[in-house]
Amino acid sequence: MFSDPLSVTYDGNSKSLPRTGVTKGSSFYKSANGEFRVIIRNTPKGNGTTTASIELARAVPDPTPTDIFDPYREVENSFGIFYRYDLTRGNAGIDLPLLRAALLSLVNSGFETRLIGGEK
Repeated sequence: MFSDPLSVTYDGNSKSLPRTGVTKGSSFYKSANGEFRVIIRNTPKGNGTTTASIELARAVPDPTPTDIFDPYREVENSFGIFYRYDLTRGNAGIDLPLLRAALLSLVNSGFETRLIGGEK
C-alpha cells in the first residue's frame, strides 16, 4: 500500500492527497477540496493488473440556460490520466519507464488539442 498521504505537484504547487478509502484491491486518495483524486487498483486477472489514475475535477457554473435547470447547480469539469500495466510482462522494470516517456511525448499540446476537439 502506498504511503498516506500521496503528494502530487500541479502547476508548481504540491498537493496533499490523504487516503480516503480502501476496498479489496483498491486505494482512494483525494485532496481536501476534492479537486484531485487518485485511484490505485490491483486486479487479480491472470498474473495481476495494476492501474493508477489521477483526475483533476473542478466545479464550474452550469452552462445551460437558467430556465432549464437550477441556476445554482454546478457541473464538474473533469480531466484524467489512466496508467495500467499487466504483471504478465516480464520486463516491467524496463518497459514501464519507457512507456511512461512515450506517453509523455505523445500527449503534447497538438495531440491534446485534437483529442479535446473530438478526434478519434
